[in-house]
Amino acid sequence: MRMNMPTYLRQLSWILAATLLVSAVFLAFPALDIQTSSLFYRDGFWLHEVPFLQSLRLALIYGMYAFAFFVLAVFIIRLLRRQPLRAWGFSLVVILVGPLGLVNGIFKTYWGRARPSDISIFGGDKSFTPAWVYTDQCDFNCSFTSGEGGAIATTALLIAFLAWPKLQKNGRRWLGLALGALVVLTAGLRVAFGQHFLSDTFLSILLCTLVASLLYPLFYPLKESRLNSRK
Repeated sequence: MRMNMPTYLRQLSWILAATLLVSAVFLAFPALDIQTSSLFYRDGFWLHEVPFLQSLRLALIYGMYAFAFFVLAVFIIRLLRRQPLRAWGFSLVVILVGPLGLVNGIFKTYWGRARPSDISIFGGDKSFTPAWVYTDQCDFNCSFTSGEGGAIATTALLIAFLAWPKLQKNGRRWLGLALGALVVLTAGLRVAFGQHFLSDTFLSILLCTLVASLLYPLFYPLKESRLNSRK
């Protein structure tokens, strides 16, 4: 599963451009985060108290954990059997570097952004800070960026990566739609529950996608372009 250099650079450019654009929009218009979160606030983020939605969130979390452990288990089994590891090694490293390392290990631990439910606008005692602004409003497990947003984006990307070559056109279309809906649902619940701002989820999804893209050539060396290969 190898891309040529022009295709890879084009895709990477689009992901990077989207990340920069979303960052610029939320920095220029930080009120977008407040306005979006306020849609779900009625004397509290009441959807957070709905048992069905809480159960749905837990099911999604367990599903993401199960997928991560599945990738680890397959990697170990193939390692012990001395079978090809590239696809599973790539998947495991993406999980470790993206949602675990970058999102949870760095941003959520050190960036200090308070969650929507904790800021004064929504009944808390913390101050609102825009995306990317380093602050001291949260000490641990903070809002920026979304752990579940990054985890579901990584899960969806890797499922597509592993399944894509085995599917026909219709299967790929349906898989893409299903995974896209899963990402929107998981990230959307975090906003609706008042646990993350919209920018947290968007940026977490984009950053984890960017991580996967940057790691790809380490496992799948890029082909030369067709033009170069004819010389």
